[in-house]
Amino acid sequence: MTENEFLDYLESVKTGARDCLASKFLYHIRNNPTVYNYFEEFAFDMIRKQPERGSAWMVANRVRWETSFSNDHIQETAFKVTNNFIALYARLFMSRHRQHEGYFRIKNMKAIVGL
Repeated sequence: MTENEFLDYLESVKTGARDCLASKFLYHIRNNPTVYNYFEEFAFDMIRKQPERGSAWMVANRVRWETSFSNDHIQETAFKVTNNFIALYARLFMSRHRQHEGYFRIKNMKAIVGL
């Protein structure tokens, strides 16, 4: 699935309901693009060091760590990486970088039918 197909799919299934994961994620990535940029940077770092398969959870936790404690990535506020978004970050990364499709192991999502 390409990036556009992925984002279009999320747009098509969002309900606008308060607990809609697709709506929340789309809002989040549009209003906090730096979080994804860190996810992407650290995912590429992991790929260089461990090219076979990696953990999206490990990447997300590194984003949390680096934005909270590292002098290289000092922010005015620490980024929040909701656990519910990690699988979507992994899917977005693999849709943007098709050569790494399958790098993160993903399962069918219960909250978003079809993913």
